[in-house]
Amino acid sequence: MNKKLAITLATPLLVVSSYQLQAADWTDKVKLNGFANAIYQKTDESVALHGASGEGGIDDRGNFTGSSAGFNITAEINERVTLYTQMQGTHENRYAMHLDWAFIDIELSESFSLRAGNIKFPVGLVNEYIDVGYLYPWLQAPRVIYSDKVPNGPQAVRDSYSGASLLYSESYGDWVLGADLYAGEVKMESADVRETKGLTLRADWNDQVQVQASTYNGLMENATTLTQMNGKKHEVTTVGVKGDINNIVFYSEHANVKMGTLANMKAQTWYVSVGYRIGKWLPIVTYEDFEQGMSTATPQQQNFTTLGVRYELMPNTALKAEYSSIKTDAGAGMFDSVPSSNSSNRFGLGLSVMF
Repeated sequence: MNKKLAITLATPLLVVSSYQLQAADWTDKVKLNGFANAIYQKTDESVALHGASGEGGIDDRGNFTGSSAGFNITAEINERVTLYTQMQGTHENRYAMHLDWAFIDIELSESFSLRAGNIKFPVGLVNEYIDVGYLYPWLQAPRVIYSDKVPNGPQAVRDSYSGASLLYSESYGDWVLGADLYAGEVKMESADVRETKGLTLRADWNDQVQVQASTYNGLMENATTLTQMNGKKHEVTTVGVKGDINNIVFYSEHANVKMGTLANMKAQTWYVSVGYRIGKWLPIVTYEDFEQGMSTATPQQQNFTTLGVRYELMPNTALKAEYSSIKTDAGAGMFDSVPSSNSSNRFGLGLSVMF
């Protein structure tokens, strides 16, 4: 990812406005929040799920893939300008801290603001806070939508992008309507998405129900793993809804993904989660469906049925457990290669903390 843009944009504003931070108590201007996720997962397959063995994939040896820790720093430069940053370390990278994203938010009016820098990708109901596991019910967000870090997935969302966005937010009675118009580029380990541009629309009702729709596209370049993507236009549309009403918790998202004329990269994925809160307990069931290249000779078709439970161990601390039944109807699905059986299982246990 391109961190230089965020730092370049942030430096002059920090210098010009430094006298304000010195004049006031810095604790009123700077806020620090953190999170940690300890996750253990294991399958009954020797073939890795959601990545390669030893490189983040989950197999029958079990591992702590998905575990992470980090902190957010919010610095109020003045009444209209705020700097947001996140540092994070992951199990896969031996918890070496790195700058995950950093951007400046400039309030243009009560309804509009401008962001510039390395910004969290605004696609998906939970993608903008996906690192903070405490804020959602699963061990990890459903991978049929949120699988940007592994090649054997739909690639519906991204981690972050370097660029700028114009945000709109306005209240209308019990509704809050919002829009995010953005453009930039995405830097990944095995490919880049240039000329990325998109629009996300949101509607929030009474802090209980949120509906979101997104569309974006970009040009694939420098792909080293799937070189056939180079020069192809990557197009994605997603829709989703989540809610928490009378102890009923629900999430559902659907994504369509295209990669130019490559039929083997055309994907349709969706999931639905429903749970019921009983005191500190939240049992929840999730069904996920993944289809890719269905019109080709090598289709990928797989579904996951997951029974999970979340327990509020203490304030801002949640214990989670999951058991998944995985049905691979065609190809490898989201395994690294074709599994030994079309019926597999996954178990996971995790602890999520936010402070």
